[in-house]
Amino acid sequence: MAGAAPLPAHPEANQQAVLGGLTLHYRLRRSPRRSIGFAIDARGLVVSAPAWVDMAAIVQALQSKSGWILRKLAEAGQRQCGPLASRIRWEHGGELSYLGQPLRLCLTGGGSQPPVLRTRHAHREQSADGLQALHLPLAPGAPAAQVRACVQAWMLREARAWFTASLQRHAPLLGVQWSSLRLSSARTRWGSANAAGAIRLNWRLIQHAPEVIDYVVVHELSHLRHMDHSPLFWATVASVMPGWQAQRQALRDKPLPPWE
Repeated sequence: MAGAAPLPAHPEANQQAVLGGLTLHYRLRRSPRRSIGFAIDARGLVVSAPAWVDMAAIVQALQSKSGWILRKLAEAGQRQCGPLASRIRWEHGGELSYLGQPLRLCLTGGGSQPPVLRTRHAHREQSADGLQALHLPLAPGAPAAQVRACVQAWMLREARAWFTASLQRHAPLLGVQWSSLRLSSARTRWGSANAAGAIRLNWRLIQHAPEVIDYVVVHELSHLRHMDHSPLFWATVASVMPGWQAQRQALRDKPLPPWE
């Protein structure tokens, strides 16, 4: 049996502890909160504790939560490694996700193709068995940067059309009006909304399943009624999407590979 994987060391670690026989380097942050709290992401563990709590109590809290901490650190590590293991190959035969399903890249625009089969515009085809292919007007040996730019241009058009349809479908259900849609490339946010009704959505949402896209749309439209994340806000989301929690979790559990 292979040995246990090392625990991620937080880049700003200032403390360490032994959990499950493994040394954990974590960041301890003193805060005005009343109890000890734990936060875990791909960088590692952050422990927040009041100034009056001594290290013995913090170590005891770590031990009592060791099972949860180790599990969450492993999950965070998997989410971080997943996108790296599935980097997009910007070439003929490469694959990426579109609406939550694999989409194969087909470079069928080169002069070597018979005129009747030659692709003149980027377009998606779906076979009877459900497999999707994106035909690009590029030669099979086109540079990766050119392939990526062509795919991105196509996806931007698809994203705008899909997001607009979702906004138009859900806004009346929520009793709100949106004024504009802008596509963003934000690294950490899927969407935003302001009081004027302007909606911003990350164009890469088009790679997620339709129900996940709808969740983000409903989330941002709900902000036009409640510009916070209060219970009233979440009740508004649930009024048109009762199962929103599953879609939110899917968005977190299925990170997209880097666009590079």
